[in-house]
Order: sequence, then structure tokens, then C-alpha cells
Amino acid sequence: PGDVIVSVAGKQTPTWEEATRAIRGSGPGPVAIGITRGGQAVTLNATLIAQDRESLDVPGKIEKGVGYLGVSPTTIIERQGLGSVTTQMWNLTAATAGSLVRFPEKMVGVWNAAFSGEERDKNGPIGIIGAGRIGGEIAASSAPLENKVATFINLLAGFNLAIGLFNLIPLLPLDGGHIAGGLWEGLKRAFARVTRRPTPGHVDIAKALPLTYAIAFVMVIMAGLLMYADLVNPVRLAG
Repeated sequence: PGDVIVSVAGKQTPTWEEATRAIRGSGPGPVAIGITRGGQAVTLNATLIAQDRESLDVPGKIEKGVGYLGVSPTTIIERQGLGSVTTQMWNLTAATAGSLVRFPEKMVGVWNAAFSGEERDKNGPIGIIGAGRIGGEIAASSAPLENKVATFINLLAGFNLAIGLFNLIPLLPLDGGHIAGGLWEGLKRAFARVTRRPTPGHVDIAKALPLTYAIAFVMVIMAGLLMYADLVNPVRLAG
């Protein structure tokens, strides 16, 4: 405990991911591992074993017989600057928006997991039952209390961010529907001013309600499917 891996088989590994890739790429057998211990540089010779591990690039794909050392990193919590927070929030917002766009596509995997017994995609959508189960796993884990609190806060923040972005979908009665109607009305009035035409009347956004009803019906079905999948084939953080 406390050792810092700095190289594997002569290759510099400044991050844990790079160390993991180098260990896997070395395959089973002896390998030289450079570490720092108590501020001193040390080179150790370890014998890696062959192990089947999940791919670092393709979720759900299993890589056969890769090199395996059997150690795990220590996670610490550090205060970050404004620039780091801004970057993190941008990446999180972009990822959340992308998840909303891919939501219908991801539901195909949920259907297969619910009725065909396929492995549940850990990066796929979950329902309120699945979220409660994951919360229980976090609370029951052996992680330090500080890590648990940080994880719960992140989950809560992520949930609120997703709700906020979902609310921007241009459908009534969501705010996005009212915003879309206001933008369309403003565009029509601006065009009328440029072309010196009479000011057009207000946009009747209620005409979009039939589309809203249809999508709401589909969303109810998907919510029911998520709850069923969370019961019969839930997403688990461990195991």
C-alpha cells in the first residue's frame, strides 16, 4: 500500500488507465514494474497471470487471457479549480444530452435484457427501482464515508441535470415547448419586419399537443419496461 506505479515493462505510465493497458498488453509472464516507494525509485519483477477482463474500450466485451497483476488504485478526493469544474460540467452536460438522444436506442438493449436474458448494459438507462438498488449497493459498500457522500451528491446532481435537459425538449407542457413556440413566433415577426409585412398573430403552441400525447404514451411504456427490467435483470455495481 502506498506504492506508485510509474512504469510497466519500461513504458511510462503516468495514469492508472495507462498502467492497466500496459499490464494487460504485457500478457502473462514476468514483467518489470517501476514504482516509487517512500520517495525512492524501485524496480520490481512480477509474474502476471492470464485473466479474462472486460475491455477498457468496449463495454460488455471480454478480453481473453490478458495480463493481470491483481492490484487496485487508491482513490483520493482533491479540491479542484474553477477551470477543472467548468470542464467537468461541460463534459457531464454533453454526456447527459447524448444519453437523452440515444435513449430510444438504448431501450432495445433493456428489452433484450428483460425478455432474452442478455447482460444488462451498465451504461444504459435504469428506472427508479434500479436507482434505489444502486443507492443501496453504495450505502452497503466498504468505501469510506466521504466517498459514499460524494457519490450520492454526484448521483443527485446528475439526476437533476438530466431532468433539466429533458425539460428543454421542445414539447408541451415542458418548458422547451414554450421556448420553441416563443422562438418560432419571434422568427416570424422578425421576418415580417424585414419584409415589411403585417405583424403575424401569436403562435398556437397547443396545436403540438397531439404529438405530445403520443410521445407521453411511449414514455409511459418505456418507464414500465425499465421497472420490469430493474426487477428481473437489474444493473449491479458489484459482481
